[in-house]
Amino acid sequence: FYQDLTASKKLSLLGLTVILCWILGVLDKARETDFNEFEWPQSENLELLRNEFTEFPKCRIGISEQKLMIIIKSSAKNQEMRESVRRTWGKYRKENGVEVMPVFVIGRVENLEVMRKIDKEIEKNKDILAISAIDSYRNNTYKLFAAIDYATKPNECLSPDYIFLVDDDYMVHIPNLVKFLQTKKNRDLVYEGFVFDTSPFRMKVHKHSISLEEYPYSRYPPYVSAGAVFLTSETIERFQNRMHHLKMFPFDDVFTGILAKTVGVPTTHNENFIFWNRRVTQDEWDQGVIAVHGYAGKDLEYEYSKLFR
Repeated sequence: FYQDLTASKKLSLLGLTVILCWILGVLDKARETDFNEFEWPQSENLELLRNEFTEFPKCRIGISEQKLMIIIKSSAKNQEMRESVRRTWGKYRKENGVEVMPVFVIGRVENLEVMRKIDKEIEKNKDILAISAIDSYRNNTYKLFAAIDYATKPNECLSPDYIFLVDDDYMVHIPNLVKFLQTKKNRDLVYEGFVFDTSPFRMKVHKHSISLEEYPYSRYPPYVSAGAVFLTSETIERFQNRMHHLKMFPFDDVFTGILAKTVGVPTTHNENFIFWNRRVTQDEWDQGVIAVHGYAGKDLEYEYSKLFR
């Protein structure tokens, strides 16, 4: 077939093949650096990695022996989802001797109507940590920085012993989370959740596409899904001391894996953090499931009411 084509058609076919390979990321894949040579560069502009906090939550942590701060990553426009979280697992409580303080971290939006609603929400609930970075998917690493900076030195508040970073579309079983943290010590190095060991997506049209300039290596370090990450205060301090000096990366979960590898914190997989969207049985919750992805709004409230009726 190819031999029967004219020279111009052969040239056109070759051009289409090259374009297709570029779109699919084949050309980038062929030029990746072996992961064995991994070394993450320093940041060229430290000021770009500094968060400007525009709102702080009210401190609810006292002098309990153990303190857990849950920092919930939320899109600024997700007000209804935050309300559902507050009506279910995301409210201050004391659980088996552990103080649990939830905080929502959000970015900035340019929609004045949305910002007016957020201002009312902040005044009413006093549980929002707001930053000046624009609220977008590829700015989630700024929310990660904000969470770690705040957890290390909370404004007018005692520092927590344990930190749980979680998205607002998760169901969290607080009693199981507390039982789990009570098996740890806050001075242990713990970075735990649902672990991925993957390669970069080079396909140009993929949501998670990343260029060779942004990430040249053939694999990512093992990383915990950003949807639900358990950390100790020792880990948080080690992360906070180093993260502002590293080159920025747009995906917060991968960046945390890079950070963990850089500072020597092990990545631990835990099957009780469920990333894939699926319904969990009562038996699974009873056996220790801690957090499950894929619950939003009224769906979260309905399932939570069934779980804790």
